[in-house]
Formats: sequence, structure tokens, C-alpha cells
Amino acid sequence: MNARLVAVVVMGDVARSPRMVNHARELVANGFEAVLIGYRGREFEAPAGVRVRALEGGKSAPRGSSSVRFALTAGWRMSRLFPALVRALLREKPGAILMQNPPSFPTFTAVAVAARLLGSTVVVDWHNYGFSLLALRFGNSHWLVRLARWYEFSAGRRMAQHLCVSRAMQEDLLQHGIRAEVLYDKPWLETEAEERRSGGLIAVYPAGWTADEDIELLLDALELAPDAGVTVYITGEGAKEDSLRARLETLRAKGVLVDTGFLSEAEYRALIRRADLGLSLHRSSSRLDLAMKVVDLFGGGLPVCALDYGGSIREQIEDGATGFLFRSAQELAALFTRVGSKPEMLEAMRDTVRERWPASWSEEWKRAVCLH
Repeated sequence: MNARLVAVVVMGDVARSPRMVNHARELVANGFEAVLIGYRGREFEAPAGVRVRALEGGKSAPRGSSSVRFALTAGWRMSRLFPALVRALLREKPGAILMQNPPSFPTFTAVAVAARLLGSTVVVDWHNYGFSLLALRFGNSHWLVRLARWYEFSAGRRMAQHLCVSRAMQEDLLQHGIRAEVLYDKPWLETEAEERRSGGLIAVYPAGWTADEDIELLLDALELAPDAGVTVYITGEGAKEDSLRARLETLRAKGVLVDTGFLSEAEYRALIRRADLGLSLHRSSSRLDLAMKVVDLFGGGLPVCALDYGGSIREQIEDGATGFLFRSAQELAALFTRVGSKPEMLEAMRDTVRERWPASWSEEWKRAVCLH
């Protein structure tokens, strides 16, 4: 076993897991060795000194599949991923394993097996709950969701250390016998704003195109306020994109929306530097997690208009100070009209964002993560 090596486990596309990449970067900066273990996905540049061991993720069940087909497809994928992850960990022989949750299965089980054989310490970073994401597909009362909930908490209680993304999640985990340290996402490097342009405002929406993002609400708002003087840039790509293609094209033709697709890191940062406002349409499945993309927007000094899903959102967005909260398309359309007619109101908010969300991931990480 290599006591200075930490395996950072992401049972997902590593390129889409910036928090775990930041963990790996910080580990190296603090004298550890780090290897990222996750799915083969979009190519990305790993942080200096960080190795990547890629796994084949396989295909998920199509949207709309029955619970039986979903369970069979997931079972087949997991039967392949479980031994692959165990083998990867046994070959690396890390002294500690830092795993992302969700997904919970097979991550918890595979990590527990490898850690027992190696004598490794396991740290769980709770981003959300896997069973709550599953409930978006089947509902809270479905047998798969109830089984996943039992498994997730019972497996989690067996791990040595825990991190989580919000105070609300920390309190909820404690109700299930899990003591976690809050590690707020912070910008790794602050993005300096460019000189502001004259003319209409630019709003940036970094979209994941996933089921827990209400992109439809944003499109409704743009249709309600096409003359607000705000142009929205939607980045990224994903599963929901095809079903919304016709609406995206109509709004693009009206000049109120630019669908950029996936951007390189440099292009993404350049867009944030040009922007005036950030958007978040994250609708938390658990009401306990926070939107990672908001951190990027705060890093550029942008106030953020965020969907108010209740729960933990007010730990991240202070309404009227670092951004605005809305609950409906009508409210978002009104916000577009308001900031479009009075763009100067965003200047003081930008100063507040920079004051309250400094680039301090390193300080947060050193406080919360106890690896020696």
C-alpha cells in the first residue's frame, strides 16, 4: 500500500466532475499523490501531477424505460463496473480512497471491498443522494427508490470520514447516523471580468442538460420576455437537448438565445468574463445539494439568478445581494426585464459577490479534509 497515494473515485465522467478534480489538484498541492478513477468520457486536461485511470462506463437504460428494464440494465452495468473498480483500486494500492456519492452503487460496495483488502481509509464526499435522483424517474414510493435509500445510508455509515456540500445536507446526514464536515465549493481561480460592453446584457447558463435542471422554465421565461434586452448563452450538452431542439431553434432565431454546445475550458472562462449575469436552473432532487456551476459564475464576479427550490439554496444565493431567486417562468421573465432596463443595479452586486465568495477553495479544503 502507498500511504501517500489517494484514489479519487468518480463513477461518472471525470471531465464533468469539477469538485472531484479540485480534490485531486489540492491533494497534489499538499504533498500527496493522486489518481482519478472514473469513466471514459470527454477528453480533458488533468491537473499537473494527477494521473487518470479510466473505466468503461457502459450505457444506461433509455429515458422512459420501465422499472424492470431499468433494473436489468443497471444490474448488467454494475456487474461489470464492480469488479473493474475493485481491480483498479487493488492495482493502485492507495492509502486512502476519496469517493463521490452519488452514484452509490457499485461505488460504496466496491470501495468497501478494496479498502478492507488494502487497509485503506475511505472518505465519502456527499454531493447529493442517489435515491433522490432515482425518485425523479420512478417516484419516492417505488420499491427501487426505497431499496436504494436503505442501501445508501447503511453503506455510508460504514465509511470512516464524510464531507458534504451544504449545512442542510450535514444536518440531514446526521439524522441517519452520519457525521459529515461541510466543504463548500469555491472558485479554484478567480476569473477577472473584462470591461463591460454597451448594449444588451449577456446572461450565461452553464447547463448539464440533466433531469434535475428545469431548462424548460428558462425557455418559458424567454418566450414571455423576448424584448427584455438580455441574451442568454446556454453551454453544454446532454440528454434533454434533443427533446428541446425545436424550442431552442425558435428562440435562437429571435436573437434571445445562443446555444453554444460544449465549450473548452478557455472558451467557457472567456464567456464568463464577457457576461453580466449568471443563471442556475438546478432543481435539487434532495433539496440539500448546491449547484456547482454557480461557483464558476461567482468566480467571475457574476450575480446569479437561481431557481428557488427551497432547502439549501439560500446557503449559496443571497436574494438581492449576490443574485436573485425565482420560482416560476413569470418571475424569471420579470427579472430579465428588470435587469435589462436597469443594468447598473448589477454593479454593486458584483462587488458583493467578490467580497463574499473569494477564491478560497484551498482554505476550505485544508479545514475540512483530514488526511495526514
